[in-house]
Amino acid sequence: MALLTGGCLCGRVRYEVERDGAIVDYCHCDSCRRSTGGATVAWMQVSPAHFRITVGAAAAYRSSPRSIRHFCPACGSQLYMTDDAGRSVGVTLGTLDDKEAVAPAAHGWDGDRPSWLCLADDLPRFVGDPDYDS
Repeated sequence: MALLTGGCLCGRVRYEVERDGAIVDYCHCDSCRRSTGGATVAWMQVSPAHFRITVGAAAAYRSSPRSIRHFCPACGSQLYMTDDAGRSVGVTLGTLDDKEAVAPAAHGWDGDRPSWLCLADDLPRFVGDPDYDS
């Protein structure tokens, strides 16, 4: 088991996540861009059993009919996302303590990627949800 730690900018909310079996990808959808303020966001999706908050409590915001985003109520850092079905927790890679711990293996919602964002890699690209995430 590879246990990783992370947290928000101010340190008020901290978490632990097991990376074994994680699905790691970029998301270029409009909702992810707007919620982070970035051109894209990288996620690590794990089973809810592989994630736990260790310090503080995150606030929640329903960003779509199927998704809830969780963020620090003090500094606003988006930390993770959950789905109504309870099948996964998507942890934002930018909040991991070890920035080299995992790397994306695909691009989701590449059809929504801004034309000026050029990521020169050979990773698989999906116009919408990746096949494994539908």
